[in-house]
Amino acid sequence: MNQKLLLGAILGIAIVLIVIAFSMSISPYISVSELVKKQTAYGVQVVGKIVPNSTVITDKGVYFKLTDDKETVEVYCDHLPANYREGVQVVVVGDYYNKTLYATQVLFKCASKYTLFG
Repeated sequence: MNQKLLLGAILGIAIVLIVIAFSMSISPYISVSELVKKQTAYGVQVVGKIVPNSTVITDKGVYFKLTDDKETVEVYCDHLPANYREGVQVVVVGDYYNKTLYATQVLFKCASKYTLFG
């Protein structure tokens, strides 16, 4: 009987740890305003609109501004994503520090879903 109780306790603890680990790996979308309130954020997914006429292309990468119509943040991407367009809603995945969002992915909304480009 003690072995069954011990096995049940171990199984219960394992399930709780798996759920905690899984929930910590999920990064929900946040707004630009929520991002600006943070000093740093890693692996964040930020929803916003690319500000028209904000794109600057350099030999080191692409800079553009992302807004939620309340706050604006500068985004750096090491290359120009395919199908890049200003004025459209995107999800930028990356790390935020030094008041810049360093993008690892830029997802463009296409019809009713987001599509990965870049």
